[in-house]
Amino acid sequence: MSGVFGWIDFTRDLVLDRPVVTMLTATLAQRGPDGEAVWVSPRAALGYRTLDADGAGGRQPFVTEVDGAPVVAAVTGAPLHLDDLRQRLRSAGRGFAPETPAVELIAAAYAQWGVEFIPWLAGPFAIVIWDARTEELVLARDQLAQQPLYYTHTSTGLIFATERKALLAHPEVDAVLDASGLREAISHALPPGPLFKGLESVKGAEIARFGRTGWTKRTYWKLSSRPHEEDLESTTATVRRMLEDSIRETLPTDTSRLVATLSGGIDSSSVAALAAAELRRRGGDKLRTYTVDFKSSEFEADVMRDTRDSPYAQAVADMIDSVHNLVELESTDILHPIIRQGMLRAKDAPTRIYDMETSQYLFIQHAGAQGGKIVLTGGAGDQLFQGARWSTDQGLVESGTFPWIALAQRFGATNGFGTALLNADTLAALDLRTYYADEYQKAIGEIEYLPGEDEWQRNMRRVSYLVLTRGPLDSSVFAAAGLQTRAPINYYKLVEYAYNIPAAYQHHGGIEKSLLRAAVADLLPEQVLKRRQSATPVSNHPSYAQRLQDEFRAILADPDAPVRPLIDLEASKALAEDAPRLAKDRLARAAAELTLQLNLWLHHYRVRLAL
Repeated sequence: MSGVFGWIDFTRDLVLDRPVVTMLTATLAQRGPDGEAVWVSPRAALGYRTLDADGAGGRQPFVTEVDGAPVVAAVTGAPLHLDDLRQRLRSAGRGFAPETPAVELIAAAYAQWGVEFIPWLAGPFAIVIWDARTEELVLARDQLAQQPLYYTHTSTGLIFATERKALLAHPEVDAVLDASGLREAISHALPPGPLFKGLESVKGAEIARFGRTGWTKRTYWKLSSRPHEEDLESTTATVRRMLEDSIRETLPTDTSRLVATLSGGIDSSSVAALAAAELRRRGGDKLRTYTVDFKSSEFEADVMRDTRDSPYAQAVADMIDSVHNLVELESTDILHPIIRQGMLRAKDAPTRIYDMETSQYLFIQHAGAQGGKIVLTGGAGDQLFQGARWSTDQGLVESGTFPWIALAQRFGATNGFGTALLNADTLAALDLRTYYADEYQKAIGEIEYLPGEDEWQRNMRRVSYLVLTRGPLDSSVFAAAGLQTRAPINYYKLVEYAYNIPAAYQHHGGIEKSLLRAAVADLLPEQVLKRRQSATPVSNHPSYAQRLQDEFRAILADPDAPVRPLIDLEASKALAEDAPRLAKDRLARAAAELTLQLNLWLHHYRVRLAL
């Protein structure tokens, strides 16, 4: 995904700190394995790690001279609408060739219009511009917050970076975790934000400007409510057209390093089928698709999944004529210490659902090792097309809290998934009940309701708003493999449109995501169109539970384990000796895994707790 680090200081000469800038930039090597460049001036320094996904990124930081002073730009991600930007520049008398890199177009647009061009872009991007004319820094993110950008103040300036780890490596920054940060890290209410005390994040659709007088910030886009005036047939046709438009713009010119994840679910299958059709139209290479499974045949149907992915994925691959690859993992692969460490470094925080997320992490590593650079995913399908259980379950919809928290509580996780082993003191400090209530009220306070909506329609709008604004995609496991993620469903114009589609359209036909299914019905096998939603595969092999038990026991036997002050030791010891429960009880397994991840995080990141 590429990575950027920057440092602004109005009191010291940063030219002398070039070695430090280089060191901090190097912490982002996993995001940008293909090159590194550093630009330093007395007041500003920028470092960039390059992921050469399609040869179109250009050398970064990109430096141009405007009115006799340098303007320096860097861009991460894969911004869209560049053809439109190129045409606007041409109309303004500034011509650029079709192969001009995105960063050069963005620098030219800034020179022409200042920051006013940023809302014209789409897709996943984060933009950094240092304007030496005014000694002002510009930081901006895409509408849907798909590319991260964190910052914190030093004693005399500001540092910012794509990942938290680059900020934490700065000599003036300590990894201090207060109650607010720990709540974010372990609860399911919100995706993890900056986490560490003093760290902040540029928000989605935000343009933040920093200069000698401080910050000015503005939001250039938000999700808004409007009447939906199309009938079901027209709505289905519009969804198909918007998906095709997004795919067309998302696919790179050079597709030799393009791959797609394919689970056999409707989201990834839709993206793969549309991408394969567009590649055929262009006369290009066949799409390469990847599916993950476990070598041992220990699949067990449960509340989250009732069918195995691989047969459905193969049926899709056969129909769209992709070059298909099945990545098979050993049951205990994800528990290897190196994999645990790698997963932690990918996220800079504990994973909330370790087994599901880490199997994806390993799976993506395989795709990268086989030459992939750009990965198409079906990400955001659940959010846009109301596919998760909490969009169709009346009790969850009407719960009066985040529906995914209500789902965890329904199955006995009073304080949220994975939190069962926290001790009374920790729970008192975190006060998760108040936290969930406050954050929920804050979120629903942002919603615009339409005149005439009844209570059920208002409830459905709340759920849709929550999943679209509080459940953004996390591409960190892809970035950790040196891969650029592109999720064509997660296109802000489609998000705007889907948000206002009536729930009756979304759920027609008696199956979740029926609108999406209808939109791609001509492209996919019937068994896939009728397949119910199934979560990411996990291992149910006995060896997994045994290995987890061994690791858990080792942590509890270590008197210096940093997680000990946070957990109920008696409950933890009882669970550690209950192998059948670790094997079969999903909530118990999640609690053990979160405890292990917390311990590793506190130790490896040298976190100082300040609860």
